[in-house]
Amino acid sequence: MMKQIMVIVKKDLRETLRTRAFYFSIAIVLFFMVMLGGVVRVQINASIERGLTPAEVIPVIQPLMGTIVFTLSLLVMMLFCLYISAYTLTMEKIKHSLESLLCTPLSLRQIWLGKSLAVFLPSAILGLLFAFAAIAGINQLFIAPQIGQFVPPGAAPLVATLVAAPLIIFFLVTLLIALQLIITNIRWINIAFMGLIFGVGFGISPFVRLGSASWNIVFISLAVAAILALVTMCLSRLVTKEKIVLSSKG
Repeated sequence: MMKQIMVIVKKDLRETLRTRAFYFSIAIVLFFMVMLGGVVRVQINASIERGLTPAEVIPVIQPLMGTIVFTLSLLVMMLFCLYISAYTLTMEKIKHSLESLLCTPLSLRQIWLGKSLAVFLPSAILGLLFAFAAIAGINQLFIAPQIGQFVPPGAAPLVATLVAAPLIIFFLVTLLIALQLIITNIRWINIAFMGLIFGVGFGISPFVRLGSASWNIVFISLAVAAILALVTMCLSRLVTKEKIVLSSKG
């Protein structure tokens, strides 16, 4: 089963890597990382101006590093999900290649999972890569020269980043792909997805600001992932071959 699904994943990934939008999104993320580095530098300078010693600056910086690694990973994953999913299924509906895919021995669930993994895997990998690259770069360029040591994020933000954030993105992607498969106008789905992104982001952000070093962010993020999983399961009943074919002909 996985071998058949990976055929879809590899095909969609090859097409994604050929798009300009994919590399444009990378440029946006790099710019955002530079901005975050500036925020950390301002925080360090302000702490030193208040007369704090390097040892006293670390407890001030560490929650900020936890906030950065979690929020950056989540936002980058969402950004790439939007770009990749909007391109792959839109082109397949324009070319009417979805009908051909439905005629293969693959089941509808396999097609759905394959399309979802083709969006989720590169988004999750890039999200984690950029988030931890940002932590390493900020430490190397801004923290170590003034404090003299590496300041890692706390344990809770790391668990939230490595476990909860990918789960949120996976169920967001399966939900998005299901809607794109059965609805004709994908543009409206992308707009709705952006609204969902802001909803999830604003829903989690108070817990990030109030205690990035506490475990609240982990529990809240897992709860969000569970809600998205439940919504996806309910929506799965609507994903039928007939609706997919009709949406492609619209």
